[in-house]
Amino acid sequence: MKLTLTIQLSSSAAIILAASSTFSAQAQALHLLGAVPYSYATGVSDDGTVAVGYDSGSYWYWTEATWVVQLTGFTLPPGNGVGGSGRVRGDGSQMSCSTLVNAKAEGTIYDILTTETSPIGSLGFNCDIERCGIWDMSPDAQHCVGLIWNNGCAASGFHWNSTEGFKLLPSSYFFKPTRANAVSNNGNVIAGWNDDYNGYRQGAMWTRNAAGNYIETLMTSPPIPPSTVPSKCREAMAISGNGQWVYGLGKSTVDSGAAWRWSAATGYQSILPSPSTSTGYVTDANFDGSLLVGFFGMLGGGGGFIWIGGRGYVDLNAYALERGVTIPAKVFLSMPLAISADGNTITGTAFGPFGSSPFVLHLGSKTPQCPADVNGDGTVGAQDLASVLSFWETTEPSNDINGDGIVNAQDMAMILNAWGDCAP
Repeated sequence: MKLTLTIQLSSSAAIILAASSTFSAQAQALHLLGAVPYSYATGVSDDGTVAVGYDSGSYWYWTEATWVVQLTGFTLPPGNGVGGSGRVRGDGSQMSCSTLVNAKAEGTIYDILTTETSPIGSLGFNCDIERCGIWDMSPDAQHCVGLIWNNGCAASGFHWNSTEGFKLLPSSYFFKPTRANAVSNNGNVIAGWNDDYNGYRQGAMWTRNAAGNYIETLMTSPPIPPSTVPSKCREAMAISGNGQWVYGLGKSTVDSGAAWRWSAATGYQSILPSPSTSTGYVTDANFDGSLLVGFFGMLGGGGGFIWIGGRGYVDLNAYALERGVTIPAKVFLSMPLAISADGNTITGTAFGPFGSSPFVLHLGSKTPQCPADVNGDGTVGAQDLASVLSFWETTEPSNDINGDGIVNAQDMAMILNAWGDCAP
């Protein structure tokens, strides 16, 4: 097939590059959407066909057919007292944004197909121009989470659905604000932060109980010697779709700033080995936590990555090349922000001679599937076996090859039976 690389630097100066090669994968391509400062592609549909984001002027959505469609005149992007982020429904039909309602910003679900806007409401209070903002939305658009303002500019994280309305997320620090950054697919687990009494944003998770209320767990890592007190984690930024893993921003005093993950079964884990000494950020995860995207350093100054269960961190530029996508010289996919449910499309912000541009990276589909290739290097061998043994009798999803919920002899047998190169 023909591999097409499309680069649009601005509406007035588009550059189209094409390269020919033969691949079994489908539609490998890198799309740079435009040299627009402070523009971020923050969400992608399950199949990678619709991306959403925002810049300093408005929210927008993108498809290959429409290119970038700016939602100008009625959406308010983050900044100037407005929060939130752009997320897209799994089928690409709706996205989250903020719109003006009686001169104040409210989180809104925008229907891409009908162009209808549906503000989710508020508690009737505002701080500056905002009443509430949506920071994440579930793939079925039935669960929205974010930050909402109470009386006196007091902020609370929230969960919202059309049936129950708003449920405020409790704070473990009396009268201190919370915010929700991410929600599981079923809405039962929420990740974000809770300000402590010193103004430190501590990572937090809220789990829905049988009564329908959310119970908070504050994230901590083991004590840093000589202290015997657990160390507070920085904010939680992402969550696996199944709600089993929460991911957060690294802390320089813990494993040199490595990003972290947390589950009820394991507690805190630094995501190691980290290839960078810059602070690690995890920005998105797939359903079972076997694929993560993120970056190192402020605004991706230390480079962007994909993390693959059983393999670890891979530089995103290098991974794109591995999957058959040619990246132009001096273009760096430094700030990945979202990954599609099938793992074959990644969106974010790239940097290069043009400045910055949101990007959509189509990796094609990896066919045929080779589930025993745990580390994704195209061969089933000793490294895959070692990975399974290291997670023996755990629930680590990336090594649970047969998907029965436990890493054990059946998974090892699948590796031995598939030993050698994956089928071409």
